[in-house]
Amino acid sequence: MKNVYSMIGFAQKAGKASSGAQAAKTSLLRRRAYLLIISNDIAENTKSSLLASCEKQKIPWLVLSDKYSLGTCVGKAYRVAVTINDSGMAQTIIEAVKSKGEELKTMGVVEWPK
Repeated sequence: MKNVYSMIGFAQKAGKASSGAQAAKTSLLRRRAYLLIISNDIAENTKSSLLASCEKQKIPWLVLSDKYSLGTCVGKAYRVAVTINDSGMAQTIIEAVKSKGEELKTMGVVEWPK
C-alpha cells in the first residue's frame, strides 16, 4: 500500500494529478482523468457524483483508506478524491493494486483493508 501512495505522490509532483473533490470532478468532466482514487470517508453525495462520471466514461476507480492518508501522499492536509491524469502513471498504479492480489475493473472498486 505504501508503494501506491508513493506513486500518487509522484504523479502529484509531476503535475499529473488533480486533488480535491472539485478538481477531480473537473478533471473527469474534461476527460483528462485515467484513474479516480477516493477515500472511504467521502460524503455520499460527492461519491455518487464522482462515480457517476466514472461509469459514464468507463474510468476505473478505487477506494483507499481515509482522507488524511490520501491528502498526505499529495502533500495536502486532507483530500477525499484524487484523479491521475496520465495514462502511464495510472497504469502503474493499477498494476501495483493488481499485484497486491486485488482486482480493478472499469466500473468496479478496490477497497484496501484498514
